[in-house]
Amino acid sequence: MQNRVSIAHIRRTKGVKGWVCADPLTDNLDRFCSVESVVIQKEGSPDQTVTLEKWQQEKSTLLLKFVEVDSPEIASVSLVKGYVTVSKDEVPILPLGTHYIFDIVGCKVEDTTGALLGEVSDVMSLPSNDIFVVNGPHGEILVPAVKDIVLEINTTDRHILVCGVEELML
Repeated sequence: MQNRVSIAHIRRTKGVKGWVCADPLTDNLDRFCSVESVVIQKEGSPDQTVTLEKWQQEKSTLLLKFVEVDSPEIASVSLVKGYVTVSKDEVPILPLGTHYIFDIVGCKVEDTTGALLGEVSDVMSLPSNDIFVVNGPHGEILVPAVKDIVLEINTTDRHILVCGVEELML
């Protein structure tokens, strides 16, 4: 799954024609208008390339219909609990200064003295700001992703520079 990005997680089937309900993992639902071929990645199953036939939004859920799936039985076995993924090449370019979570996870985090604090293992999205979960020699540190603390993010070099996090390590 390293070269692919999840854009939805399939939760259950819906109806008798092979539709599935999925939780979107993207802020831009319009991306489903241009997506044709996707790969379903499901633990314990080989990757499966399918063609998105139709989609629609239903409240906070997506309804997806794939050409290759025409019954709830097939959908249940081959799609449910799977992730709808696209190639990283198909991900839209973000404005300068913004980053995808998959680009942040795995970055090394250092403070301004050059001390390694660890590696970002997760990003928590909260209403006020994101939080970088950093695991390293000081255990787990929750670093607020705000400009006063996060001075630099270089996803090419996989490096994040922070300051003022000494109090977070107590």
